[in-house]
Amino acid sequence: MPTASNADDEEGEAEAATNFADLLGPDCVIRRVDKDRNVIGGAKPQEMQQELMTRASAQKRIGACADYVAGMNRADKMRWALDLKEKANEFYMASNFEEAAKLYNDCLVALDFEGSPEENAEVAAKLQLPVCTNLAACMIEMGSYVRVVEICNLALSVDSGCPKALYRRGLAKYRMGDHAQALPDLEAALSQIHERRGTEMPASDDKEAAAIRKILDDLERRVRVYLTRIRQFNAQERARCHRMFEKSTLYEDRPGAGFATNTFQVDDSDEAIDAALARRRPSCCCCSRRRNEKEKLA
Repeated sequence: MPTASNADDEEGEAEAATNFADLLGPDCVIRRVDKDRNVIGGAKPQEMQQELMTRASAQKRIGACADYVAGMNRADKMRWALDLKEKANEFYMASNFEEAAKLYNDCLVALDFEGSPEENAEVAAKLQLPVCTNLAACMIEMGSYVRVVEICNLALSVDSGCPKALYRRGLAKYRMGDHAQALPDLEAALSQIHERRGTEMPASDDKEAAAIRKILDDLERRVRVYLTRIRQFNAQERARCHRMFEKSTLYEDRPGAGFATNTFQVDDSDEAIDAALARRRPSCCCCSRRRNEKEKLA
């Protein structure tokens, strides 16, 4: 495995780098925006500086990997990348998410789409899609939610209905506080789980079928947890708004501005909300317990 740069080079760059906190002030908050210039988060100067330095180091590493595989044919590149992917999986299972993420990124250097459509489809299915979903899992563990969305978009460009990519993108948006954007991703993930459970399960009841079933069941449980949380949050918000506007003293100094007493009343009790969720999702699981095992990797 090639080394992108030595420790002396990295130390020298760190010393030469402009200190963002000194330049912008320690209390400055840098806004993060998406491609449509919508604000999706913020970062302190120190956090942004560390992120930029990390990305620069990653670019050097990727360049070294590109030089390493430049003389390989397609088959050799694929073998090299798949071996690297297995090593990355081992790091992930050992909770070394940073090292796993580096190796997953290295795998993507081996993407080669200069062959036939069939060969390109093989590269996308066996390498690009699973590596991107696994890399997204690492980024979630590291709290890099903006990067999760970017990686999942790349995975979804290969398979627009990939349940893992939809779930992880939705989870990243949820943790950034964007429930409105997270909800459709999580609902789409649940729909795809149901669809693929019926169409992609092997006919025989062998170990492979059991493994696939376990992965889908585990993913469905996780999706339902966050769907339930979002729906409960939305129900609570609606209830708060309803209680705020039902007060008869609002604008009482204005003649005729009171609210009618026969307005439609919303039953916002826990029982009513649970019943509504049950009608919409008959098998909805309201478990709010934090997951106690790592997400399954491809």
